[in-house]
Amino acid sequence: MSKQSTKTLMDFNVSSDTLRQGFNTLVGINPTLNDLRIIFEVGLSDLSLFPNIKLNDTSTYMDYLEKWIKGYIDATSNPPSQRKASPKGSCSDPAIQTIVQIAMNTDEALATRMAAYHNLFMSAENIQGNLLEEYISISTRPYGWIWCNGNVLRAIDFCSSDGAVLLQIKNKSNTENSSSSAIRTGTTIKKWYRLGTKTVAGKKLPVYKWDSLNSIINAHIITGIAANCNMNEESYQGFLRNIASQNTDIISDQ
Repeated sequence: MSKQSTKTLMDFNVSSDTLRQGFNTLVGINPTLNDLRIIFEVGLSDLSLFPNIKLNDTSTYMDYLEKWIKGYIDATSNPPSQRKASPKGSCSDPAIQTIVQIAMNTDEALATRMAAYHNLFMSAENIQGNLLEEYISISTRPYGWIWCNGNVLRAIDFCSSDGAVLLQIKNKSNTENSSSSAIRTGTTIKKWYRLGTKTVAGKKLPVYKWDSLNSIINAHIITGIAANCNMNEESYQGFLRNIASQNTDIISDQ
């Protein structure tokens, strides 16, 4: 049986023309994959942008491309706003509930409800990053920006449709891990985060960074329309309210 390992397109030592021919063979003339064609060309400009994919040791570059395309199709056919939450992969620690129950001098029933609410908040936090990208995708699409959905490029969430500008999205300033930061070093990948923090009278308050994102988008519009991208927190939270009201199973208390 073949062993499995993670590979990128750089591991196959084939030319860009060969990769392009293989890609075109797999996607054909499917118009729903036009965005992926653009993303693929962005990746071809720097093969290190393609993500690691687990493959058998005997796999070819065509096997890689097939999995890569499938990852994009799976992600785009099931957007974050339509997904159903799955229960946690592990059980909650009863000792934590005991500490809260005693420290708050409450009964077991209330402590159990509090634990359920905690799970709801954690479930919402886990999905918000994907919902943020979906909101940005809807808002920036008219200006010629493409959502690199499904982890098709490393540390890149959006690109301009001419491939000139690459953008990484984070919800908070402290949510970028070291590997993502390392990938961006020495590249032209821009980074934006939604939520910063300021201190007023000893209290930590939110600072939203939408203006800087709007500036990035409005500075590179290739669809010929006016530079009028105006994403903002009120609009974003309205988007979230609409999604949560239509899909109440998007979070779970389990």
